[in-house]
Amino acid sequence: MGTVSRHQMCRRVNPDVLSTVALVVLALVSGLSFLFYGFKVLFQSASRSEFERFGVPAVRWLVGVMELLGGAGVLLGLVVAPLGALAAGGLAALMILGLIVRIRVHDAVRLMVPAALLGAVNAVLVVLFVAQ
Repeated sequence: MGTVSRHQMCRRVNPDVLSTVALVVLALVSGLSFLFYGFKVLFQSASRSEFERFGVPAVRWLVGVMELLGGAGVLLGLVVAPLGALAAGGLAALMILGLIVRIRVHDAVRLMVPAALLGAVNAVLVVLFVAQ
């Protein structure tokens, strides 16, 4: 038996394994990020000021709770895929709405990057969860 080249080894990786690894990594990134951001929105005074600046202080608690529930749902989706798909879809929609608010108040693009990236991650997660 000869040695296996790196190219041959890469070709032997099962696509199902790659999608499972991607699902787990992205779900952990999303779930933990939204648990962090949800607590931040609910309990940090800087977040209260941000929602006032956005002109939507009344929805701060709703957003915080949705982020906490969505983050937990994405993590639980690793066990119950339909729940993960619903949670990721809700978080992607929440990030789109967040981007709209930031555009409306003329925020700098650099301030929109986290919402855009997390929205994209959750859109990918929807596809990965549905494919399970």
